[in-house]
Amino acid sequence: MSDNHDKISNLQILGLNALEAELYLYLAENPPQTALTLSRTLAIPRTSIYDTLARLTSKGLVTTLLRAKSTQYQAVPPSALEPLVHRVTDQLAQMTTAFAELQSQLKRRVGELKNTEVRYYQGPEGMRQMMWNCLRAKKEIVGYSVFGRVEVVGLPFQKRFVSEFSTRDLTDRVIANPTSRTLDYIFKDVKPGFHQMSFQNIRTLPQDKLFIAGDTMIYNDVYAVSYWPVSPKPAEGGQGHEVVGVEIENPDFVKHELSIFELLWKLAKPE
Repeated sequence: MSDNHDKISNLQILGLNALEAELYLYLAENPPQTALTLSRTLAIPRTSIYDTLARLTSKGLVTTLLRAKSTQYQAVPPSALEPLVHRVTDQLAQMTTAFAELQSQLKRRVGELKNTEVRYYQGPEGMRQMMWNCLRAKKEIVGYSVFGRVEVVGLPFQKRFVSEFSTRDLTDRVIANPTSRTLDYIFKDVKPGFHQMSFQNIRTLPQDKLFIAGDTMIYNDVYAVSYWPVSPKPAEGGQGHEVVGVEIENPDFVKHELSIFELLWKLAKPE
């Protein structure tokens, strides 16, 4: 039974449907048969037998034997299946070529259309995703921050993020407002193994010169902004925080924002 199943599966790979494969296999292993005998033996309606025999005949896999009082059907030798193999091989080659051409055409089209892409995120999980996305940076991330993201994303994630940041040999430059809250976070959290930053990569500007809210990361062609209400410290992992974020991917926009950041960086005070 299992052997027959394998044979039928192989015939289906060559392009026969299940009924065609079953009928061809039976005829190949038995003497010529009439449609009536096939219908009774295989418990298949005679109309289905006739339709299937017609298809097998057109494919060159069954021949018709005219007897005095009946018409019998006989399977051709397995070697007759070789043209099917060539046909499937030719179709596969055509499909491979068509797919390669279509893929190239679609890539060009997508490249033409993809000028700006905007992605939205919500909640602590959304911020974790945005932070992890920035690990794709080629070398450096720059931006603005009120610090304290660990209170939203949780300490376990923060440690994994910092470890991966170090493994990828990335750097991070940030401008912040020198508020008591932000400075508390900087002096408490910016230390090896707990934060990806170092003091020399942090500069400050007063709020009356540049008001900073949430967290902004600029890297590659991405401008990413996340915001969460600054409030007394909630339970670790972001409970109680309404977090929203957006990533804008556009090379010209990012180039513009990078130029602004670099001007502000020169004006900012080292912390």
